[in-house]
Amino acid sequence: MKKIITLLILAIFSMPLIGQAHTTLSSSTPEERAIVVEPLEEVVLTFGTAIEQRSLMTLESKGVSYEFDEIILSDGVMTGTLAEELPNAAYTIQWEIIGADGHPIKGEVVFESNFEAAAEEAEPEVATEEEPTVETATPAAEENAVESTEDEGSSLLTVFLVVALLAIGFIAYRLLKRK
Repeated sequence: MKKIITLLILAIFSMPLIGQAHTTLSSSTPEERAIVVEPLEEVVLTFGTAIEQRSLMTLESKGVSYEFDEIILSDGVMTGTLAEELPNAAYTIQWEIIGADGHPIKGEVVFESNFEAAAEEAEPEVATEEEPTVETATPAAEENAVESTEDEGSSLLTVFLVVALLAIGFIAYRLLKRK
């Protein structure tokens, strides 16, 4: 009888693990920390599972929001068509979705547009003796490099719960074996 009660308790504690399978961002166009050198016409976010129609995304830069003409949701893909051409700057795509499991999930993708860099590359280079230039990370990229994603926290929580369940199971097994 004690073994059955122990198994039931372990089964109850393992139930939260079922809810840990949240939808995650699989890929984006533009990619995280990318430097876009051509005018951007649309933003595409691809998720691991289907997303609900109430999902949305916004595009911001230095406190200014840029509008999407249209946001289309299809299975696990959210596509936003831009209403205007973006100036050179650092941008943040902020998204909020309702996953297939019904849980709201938020995230962001940071990128930079620099059309002048593409124009400079297109110009023929003149051979001169100059010191080599070293590219440095932009302040926006440095700030966001410190931030952790929700996926890492969710995975860590899942690992912690599994280890805790294994420890509880081992302790319960040892106590039952002694009697």
